[in-house]
Amino acid sequence: MAEEIEEKVVGAMRTLGFNATDAKTYLALLKDHPATGYELATRSGVPRSAIYNVLKRLQGLGLINIVADKPARYVPLPPEKLFGLLEVRFSRSLESLRDGIDQLSRKPNQSVTWTVEGYEAMLEQADQLIAQAQTRVVASVWGREAGHLERSLRAATARGVEVVLFGWTPLPDVGRVFSYDVDPVGLEPHWDHRIILLSDRRRLLVGAAEVTEDNRAVVTDEPALIEMAIANLVLDLTLLGERKGVDVAPIVEQLTDRLAPVEALMAPS
Repeated sequence: MAEEIEEKVVGAMRTLGFNATDAKTYLALLKDHPATGYELATRSGVPRSAIYNVLKRLQGLGLINIVADKPARYVPLPPEKLFGLLEVRFSRSLESLRDGIDQLSRKPNQSVTWTVEGYEAMLEQADQLIAQAQTRVVASVWGREAGHLERSLRAATARGVEVVLFGWTPLPDVGRVFSYDVDPVGLEPHWDHRIILLSDRRRLLVGAAEVTEDNRAVVTDEPALIEMAIANLVLDLTLLGERKGVDVAPIVEQLTDRLAPVEALMAPS
């Protein structure tokens, strides 16, 4: 179990720009400190020929410090301070990246649609759309995917964003939930997992939600696709309201307030 946790932490640190030897050395020092370079080489598995270059690099990054000499002994930056340091560094890097890209790129004159491949990438895009929402998130989703997104959905409601969830299977109690509560085990032989997630009526994630590397979904701000997704959501909610005797009118009215008043136009003059 401990080895699995350590591998997970090493992988996370590598995604943040550290190499494996940096991560292993920092973790070895975090477990038992202060420690000498020799002790750290033994514990971390980093060769003695490389350990002092690693320690010098970590010291330069501010992740460790020397507290004694002859022999030199090292202590790690406490985890809470490490997180704060990384947040500052990465926010600055992201701001620089954003500023540079904004200056180098031209603003698009048309809507953008792109394909997201892989289940985890799809969930990351869903989390991002939820995090960026300012007024409302409406989603048609299976319970499994809603469970993965529950933390983001709860954070959205905490900052005042309205969350509306529709599903055929049981869903977490977040925001306004409309579900048939069908057992997913009985439903999966008939239907594949799908997701429709609308953020502020401006951005849409729609597509498959299967736990595979080749899962494909689309993220778009194309108005025509967004209106089609709204029509699908409205139909699902309306049918649920009729079948279960649930009042969905307020949600449907919010979703259709920009659509053509078809009923009124069809009425005889």
